[in-house]
Amino acid sequence: MGRKRTPLGGRRAALLELRELLLAGEPIPTDGWVSSMEILPAVRTYLRVGAAFRRKGLPAALELMPPRPPASRPARATPGRAGTLCARSAASRVLGLARTLSGRHLCLHESLALCAALRRLGFPTQVVIGYPVIEPADGSEELHAWPALGDIPVTGPTDSSPVSYMELFRYPADGRPAEGVPSPGGVVSCR
Repeated sequence: MGRKRTPLGGRRAALLELRELLLAGEPIPTDGWVSSMEILPAVRTYLRVGAAFRRKGLPAALELMPPRPPASRPARATPGRAGTLCARSAASRVLGLARTLSGRHLCLHESLALCAALRRLGFPTQVVIGYPVIEPADGSEELHAWPALGDIPVTGPTDSSPVSYMELFRYPADGRPAEGVPSPGGVVSCR
């Protein structure tokens, strides 16, 4: 009898992804990892953008969104498997500390704030808002938002299976970090 694999998010997923990269022999970027000294300023950005969204809505949060980061750290700007691993690792650390300080929030609030924090760290993330292609049987919320590096979700819940979403919007609308990313209206899988 086979062991059922469940989708993972957060730190455990990042560690499993690192293991797969190491076993596959793919190069691991040394300049893509986020140091502990970089986390606190990123959490500050997270908290500021989250507070602006909570008080004044989406336009205020987007005003505080850092610009698309320059490619000064190519490993962070590369939407490949290794760059995504570095982004997920940083996201897990930022989100863990931010939730400790301010609690959990709705997906759009957390996605905007985390996108801003990751941009401050040099990852060209965007917030994607989508609608599930097939309505969830559990009656959960229909629209969902998540931070993405190209077309790859950076975060995801640990207790659900992948769901396909029809992409409706991306914020900020400053271009996509990778080629081959579906345009709004394209279908992506998100956990």
